[in-house]
Amino acid sequence: MVKILHQLGHRHNWNLDCYFHNQIGDGFIFCVYSFIEGKIGTEISGYKPIQYLPISLVDLQYYGYKNSRDKGAFSSYDFHPAKMEADGTTIIEYPELINNGIRYQENIGINKIVIPMRCEATKDIGRFSSIVDKINKYISDNKRTGVEYYLTVSFSDSEIKDAEWVEKVLTLLTNINKVFDGYYIVCDPAPEYKKKISVNYDYYNNLARIFSVLKKNNFQIIYAYANWDAIPFLALADIDYISIGTFENLRRFNIKRFTEDLGGGPSQGWYFSEKVLNMIRSQELVKLRSNNCIELIRNEKNIFSDTILNPAYPWANNGNNRPDVHKNYLLSISRELKEIGLKRLGNDRINYVLGRIAEAKKIYKDLNDKKVYLDEESSDYHLSSWETFLKSKLI
Repeated sequence: MVKILHQLGHRHNWNLDCYFHNQIGDGFIFCVYSFIEGKIGTEISGYKPIQYLPISLVDLQYYGYKNSRDKGAFSSYDFHPAKMEADGTTIIEYPELINNGIRYQENIGINKIVIPMRCEATKDIGRFSSIVDKINKYISDNKRTGVEYYLTVSFSDSEIKDAEWVEKVLTLLTNINKVFDGYYIVCDPAPEYKKKISVNYDYYNNLARIFSVLKKNNFQIIYAYANWDAIPFLALADIDYISIGTFENLRRFNIKRFTEDLGGGPSQGWYFSEKVLNMIRSQELVKLRSNNCIELIRNEKNIFSDTILNPAYPWANNGNNRPDVHKNYLLSISRELKEIGLKRLGNDRINYVLGRIAEAKKIYKDLNDKKVYLDEESSDYHLSSWETFLKSKLI
């Protein structure tokens, strides 16, 4: 049964409240950009360590290092590569920094260790293999009883679309000598302009193969920075853990966020609809309401959905920073993923998801029949891609 982990960053109190008050999700992944050293393991947003630490992981986010002052909380960690580079220290022994990150997590009482790795994006399998082998030996010599170890494996946009590179990585990761309990998978899907998720067939095909091969080799999988495109991946593999996040930087891995200063534009917010399996811009809700179509996209048995679909809800007043907007997504996507995970793996599960896609496409058709057309990110741009991909996997 898939477990859902909240990817914690900005406004992490919303995620914590969702878990403890609304029973959404099964645990947490702390992204240290938003947590100074010493914070994790103390009371956070009114919750004591004994409440959250046993169900938490920590992502130290070694992915890349900005050449700017904006390093978040990274520089508060003495062992973090970002601090060393900020101090002008030359990083000589990268594997030792990884070992320091492992020891930090062990010392604060984390029982599922995420082994941090840099996103190299060089396609140098020799270098990658050398680092992985050193970490593997360290874990083999120092593994603690009752603690699980997950190696971070990241894929850039170009890497995940390169089937040959994916096969090289899988060959390395599934070597019989590997002592890791599983892998913490992060992937940059690089969606096209005015799209929230990718529609690239190679992205879906290669990432699905990664999940499938790792599971067949009895490794556990944590799919981090996941968006709702986790739906077709879960249709094909028993992914053990899938993350859910609030803001886009917690729902989509983008290596540039760790190497460049990226600005974000203002947003009035999004409504995630289980009915159409998509985010709908808040501005589009006016169009839907004016044409008596709100009920077609309304989530059922969702108190947050009911709140934000109220005609008086203040979307225009910084709607993207209101908790109900994000809690609606967290509840909806976690419920969707849990339901998929209940189906028997194979054609039964694929056909269930294909049925959900068909239902979503029908609602878009019903909207079109009423002369209501949702634009750009809010449209059904992804559904046919999902359908084509999943039908190719039926046995």
